[in-house]
Amino acid sequence: MSERIVVKIGSSSLTSDEGGLNRARVDFFAGELASLHRTGRQVLLVTSGAVAAGFRKIGYPSRPKQLHEKQAAAAVGQALLMRAYQEAFGENGIVAAQILLTRHDFSNRQRIHNALAAMEELLRRGVIPIINENDTVTVEGLKFGDNDNLSALVANLVRAKKLIILTDTDGLYTDDPRRNPEAR
Repeated sequence: MSERIVVKIGSSSLTSDEGGLNRARVDFFAGELASLHRTGRQVLLVTSGAVAAGFRKIGYPSRPKQLHEKQAAAAVGQALLMRAYQEAFGENGIVAAQILLTRHDFSNRQRIHNALAAMEELLRRGVIPIINENDTVTVEGLKFGDNDNLSALVANLVRAKKLIILTDTDGLYTDDPRRNPEAR
């Protein structure tokens, strides 16, 4: 089996400050992952960005705060995000697939087995699985919290050799440095 790598890309790396996708960034990352894919590695992408991609499109002036508003923005944004990825990977001759998961999926043996079987088949076919949390059906108590946790679970599930987390944060902190100036 070729080397398996899970790459996680955060919202701020894919979207503009005003909301919406930054297509140049999506194209850049898709190109980089396509290059990695062409070396014979099996690449899985865990992506954030659905809420950020969709909130302006449905008329919110800023990122929504309430759960149902975030879910609505994610429902619109997920389609926009996948279309951008499909086009960007397509320009590199690669098919991309969408897999939406929830925390509940990982605690249900049959559901996670089915998801893994689909991922294995996609990888055998040379397709890049793009995985995101299914935000429109999750509730606060069942959310991963962030896709960093989801990417770790996916990396473990598929027995990846590497997990690469792309972020705009300078490293590991004791707390969110954007919200807590005391974070170290």
